[in-house]
Amino acid sequence: IADLVGAVEAAGYAATVEARADADEGRARTLRRRLVVAAALSAPLVALAMGAMAGWLAQGLTGNTVGWLQLALATPVVLWCGWPLLQRGARSLVTRNLNMFTLIGLGVMVAYGYSVVATLAPQVVPHAFRHGGQTALYFESAAMIVTLVLLGQVLELRARGRTGAALRALLDL
Repeated sequence: IADLVGAVEAAGYAATVEARADADEGRARTLRRRLVVAAALSAPLVALAMGAMAGWLAQGLTGNTVGWLQLALATPVVLWCGWPLLQRGARSLVTRNLNMFTLIGLGVMVAYGYSVVATLAPQVVPHAFRHGGQTALYFESAAMIVTLVLLGQVLELRARGRTGAALRALLDL
């Protein structure tokens, strides 16, 4: 069984055996905490980004100010909340076992990285990437990807826990 668990984990997924049920509960608690923080920061980030695109932001919020606010809201979501996802994506690249986390990690880091560059040095962004004279930013995309994947991970762990409990109850019969 250890070889099977090792192969599953090398592919970038978590494997659960009887001895790991407590570890899964701790992991679920950590993921739920990260999900709450991600959702709390992503909601105003999306409102800010959509408001900037729709043109209904409060007076006094310029393109630069909006960019810096988005950077401030997205950074903890991507770097702290999304850290487990980014780790799994990096591990999948290193082991050459490409999976869903490879795509998630690359997508999040490209959207976030481009937006950081566009915020810190907007003059390096080609004019074709600008909308209405403003550099396009994708902080909200990176943050929402992290938030939605964390939600999926939390739901998956909950389902796995319930399935394991049901199987244990059946075995006890």
